[in-house]
Amino acid sequence: MSRLLAQLIAEVKSPIQAANWVSLFLDFDGTLVPIASDPAAPRLDRDTAEALKLIAGQEFLTITVISGRAVEDLFSRIRLDGLIYAGNYGLEIFGRNLRFVEPQAWARREELQALAESLAAELSEVPGALVEYKGLTASVHYRRAAPGDIPAIRAAVRAAAARFHGLFRVNNGRKVLEIVPHTDWDKGAAARWINHHLHEETRGLSIYLGDDTSDEAAFRALPDAITIKVGAAPVTCARYQLPDIAAVHEFLLWLSARETSRTGRP
Repeated sequence: MSRLLAQLIAEVKSPIQAANWVSLFLDFDGTLVPIASDPAAPRLDRDTAEALKLIAGQEFLTITVISGRAVEDLFSRIRLDGLIYAGNYGLEIFGRNLRFVEPQAWARREELQALAESLAAELSEVPGALVEYKGLTASVHYRRAAPGDIPAIRAAVRAAAARFHGLFRVNNGRKVLEIVPHTDWDKGAAARWINHHLHEETRGLSIYLGDDTSDEAAFRALPDAITIKVGAAPVTCARYQLPDIAAVHEFLLWLSARETSRTGRP
């Protein structure tokens, strides 16, 4: 067990035991599974799936997996009942009797598809560039592209988004550019919405683990939560940090083994 993980467990054990309920939010790529050069490759491994099943079986605890992937894509890689799945950075949510699609993003699907198709044609001659249309957002992956081609890819993406006169913004990810509708919605808004609809006015504890720049919005939106940045980060809003996915898996195993009796429950 790493020093950071041991310190984290020592500090969060008491708040978790005292909470009436716990909402556990987990990013997918880079947090639960390694980031792959092929975005179609990652799948949840058996040990992690078993840990999530055990955690989800604890009555006081709810798991949400929140990702930039489309919600159908995200579910297909996990396929566990009893979880909430939040795709496209929280623009779409389903699970545990919750269903939500952000209306502005839904209304801009046709414009986004046209933008993605235009970019795919423009970048078709650039080896390693991949445009992925995800319904409510789009991703331009360049992990496999030659370093010399990356400035041109970035310029093409930003120019394409600009042609839609402010409907979309471009966010930087890890070897990816994300094209996202301009809305007031992000992972932080999604986490607050989920907590409100699950628990209404009762107070509990949120735990949020993520490695991506998009997770910073959730860290800021949940000031009372146990927020955990995964991986190296010179600047982060998270209160804690874990070094890698292996430490995340150890933390999940620890959570899965906790006793279900809660000192703070009525």
